[in-house]
Amino acid sequence: MSGVSKLVDIPQYAPVDWPWGAFPRLPRTPWAPSPWRVALFDGDKRYEYQICRALGIYLIIHCVILCLRKNVGYPLSVRPTIVCGTLHAMGTAIGATVLLAVGNHGDIWQRKILPFSISYFLADIIWYCLPHRDITMSLHHLVMIGCHYPIGEDIGAYVAGAGRAEWCIWLSMVGYLSEWTTALLNVRWLLAHTLVHHHLSFTVISLCLLMTYIFRLVLFPYLIVFHIFPRYAEYAQTQQVLTFYIMVLGHLVVLQLSIQWVALILKFGLRKFLIFAPKSIPSDSDSKFDWRRSAFSANTAPRID
Repeated sequence: MSGVSKLVDIPQYAPVDWPWGAFPRLPRTPWAPSPWRVALFDGDKRYEYQICRALGIYLIIHCVILCLRKNVGYPLSVRPTIVCGTLHAMGTAIGATVLLAVGNHGDIWQRKILPFSISYFLADIIWYCLPHRDITMSLHHLVMIGCHYPIGEDIGAYVAGAGRAEWCIWLSMVGYLSEWTTALLNVRWLLAHTLVHHHLSFTVISLCLLMTYIFRLVLFPYLIVFHIFPRYAEYAQTQQVLTFYIMVLGHLVVLQLSIQWVALILKFGLRKFLIFAPKSIPSDSDSKFDWRRSAFSANTAPRID
C-alpha cells in the first residue's frame, strides 16, 4: 500500500487493497488529488470509450425513433425520448438491485452500468434539456454525471471514497435504486396516454410509483445522516473536504427535486393520481402540444428520466 499513498497522497489507513501497480503514475500537484482528475488522467481510457460508444448508440436509437414516430403515431410522436429514458431507468434500476442483492460486484457496476447511465444523461441533455431549456432537468443530469463519473475508475472511486473505494461504489448503487421511480413513471405515462377507460393496472402502477417516491424521501436523508456525515473525519484527513460537500450537495439536490415532484403529484389529490380519467388525445401534427404540461395533470406525473 506504500505505492498507493505515494501515488495519490492518501494516508495508509484505507482497508481496501486495490491493484495499484496497474495504474501509471499520475502527475504530481501541490494540492490534494481530485477524484475527477485522477479518474480522467489515470492513463486508461476504456471507461471514457465505453461512455462515448453508449452515447453514440443512444443518439442513433433516438434518431431512428424520430424517423419512425410519424408512422407509429401517438403517444410516441409527442414524446420520443421515452424509449431511451425507460431503457436507461430499467437497466440501471435492475442492475443496482441485482448487484446489491448478490454482492458488491463493483467491476460490473463500474465498467457496464455507469457508462450506460452517464452516456444517457449526456444524450438527454443534447436532445431534450438544451432544446427545451429545461434548467431543472439539466441540473439533475449534471449532478448525476458529476457525482458518479469518478466512481467508474478504481482510483477515482478510491479518492472519492476517502480511501474506501468499495463503500463509494456501494453508495452509487444504492443511489441508483431511485431509478425505479423513473421506470414506473414512464410506464404510468404510457398507460395514461393509451388507456380509453380506467384499468386496475393504472392504479397498481400508480401505487408502486408513489411508494418509490416515498422511498426516495427516506433513502437520501438516511444515506446523508447515517453513511456520509459519520465519515467527515476521514475526508478531512485525506484532504477531500470539497469532495465530501459535493457528495452531500448531490444527495440534497436529488432529494429536493424528489420533494418537488411529490408535491406536484399530491397537488391534484390521491384519488385523481390513482384513478385514470379519459381525456382527449392530441393530434400528432399539433405543434402546440407539450407533453411536459400534460405531465402535471391528474393522469401523469413530472418527467424525471
